Amino acid sequence: RTRTARIPPRQATARRLVPVRLSRTLSMVQLVVIVVTLASLAVTSGVAYSPEGLQRRLDKAKRPTSWQKRLDKALLDVDKNPQQRIRLLQKVAGDGKKIVSDVRVAAAEVQEKGIGKGHPILLDLLFPDGTTARSDLEGLVALRKQLPELTKGLAPPTVEQLRAAAPAAPIDPTRVARALADLAGDERKQRELLQEAKNALRSTPKGLETPKYRVLRSWRAGPGALDGVVELRSYPPFTVARKGMGGAGFGAVEGGGAGFNALASYLFGDNADGAAMAMTTPVGIDVSGGGAASSMSFVLPRDAARAPPRPNADGGVALDEVPARIVAVKAFAGVVTDGEVRRQRDALEAAIEADGGTAPVEAGAFSVLQYNAPYAIPWRRRNELAIVVSEVVAEEEAASAGEAAAGDAEAAPAGEAAGEREGREGVSSWYDTGVRL
Repeated sequence: RTRTARIPPRQATARRLVPVRLSRTLSMVQLVVIVVTLASLAVTSGVAYSPEGLQRRLDKAKRPTSWQKRLDKALLDVDKNPQQRIRLLQKVAGDGKKIVSDVRVAAAEVQEKGIGKGHPILLDLLFPDGTTARSDLEGLVALRKQLPELTKGLAPPTVEQLRAAAPAAPIDPTRVARALADLAGDERKQRELLQEAKNALRSTPKGLETPKYRVLRSWRAGPGALDGVVELRSYPPFTVARKGMGGAGFGAVEGGGAGFNALASYLFGDNADGAAMAMTTPVGIDVSGGGAASSMSFVLPRDAARAPPRPNADGGVALDEVPARIVAVKAFAGVVTDGEVRRQRDALEAAIEADGGTAPVEAGAFSVLQYNAPYAIPWRRRNELAIVVSEVVAEEEAASAGEAAAGDAEAAPAGEAAGEREGREGVSSWYDTGVRL
């Protein structure tokens, strides 16, 4: 039998006034305790499971409603407000049995196969693709190689460079105070400032226009858990402003910095028409087949691409319409260095060759796309290496297409013109046969 304790009226009133925040706080505390406890239990508990059961677990982890995705959004999504985070954490806490089982399975894999062979299952099960935590892990691993490469080329300025540098303009306190007063009274500027602050934590910034594309398919870039994914994208035509970079490397100030400043000036109104446009993303560096960084490009906003402002005659900026194309893209985090670009290019070319469904249009040509502002945290930055490709027709299909085309040629009347044959209903060429197959 249970007895119900009598609560004095004042205590009852106080209990009714206890905010719901207390129960939500307890949910978060319980979640932390659950995760820590499960991690300790997983190391010492054996688990029996089949390969089919493991695959089902991996498939469930990729669902938007999985506890992995909910926990990732609750802790790392900068766009979630406190109420949304609390609701997500409460749902995660309700999946305690699933968390217990998944953590034990991941730990058992590492115990059985070792960290070298077992960590891919651990990552895919606890930090599946598409989570911010997985992207952060990939970015931090990449920075271990990128940062030494970035600092290796840095050198302190010489005395001559310091003397030639223009002195910094003194700060005007009155102007600073006026700007702060305008910011305090302008809600639109406050929202924009908040958006920029959040963009420093986002992989893909918001509020910036980017070319539209459609993902045709995707495949793993390699056997490793952190090798990433290759996307095959279809881009419609779009217009860019382009400036040559010569042979400057990706981190060179002479080519990259000068090109960026010239393109940004054109975009923000330093053009023959004096028309300012909104900033877009990504910033592209297109490399020709010879291997030199040939040009940098900014995408023009769609509303301005129909009649773009004319570049200044002496600015070195040219307008270029990029045709519709199919592109193989591999994303990577961190900072763009010459060494990282070489690694990503080798990985993407190997992935394209292993897939076999596409081939580069121009050997050695590629592009590097950068989406983030310089102040974005390095391991969250979205960079992409892209290669324009064409779809490959299999040898069997090409042979069948050739036979079909030869049969059509033999069956055609002697006096029938080539244009009439192409207009007949049916297969008209080996390419058409391959497409139909």
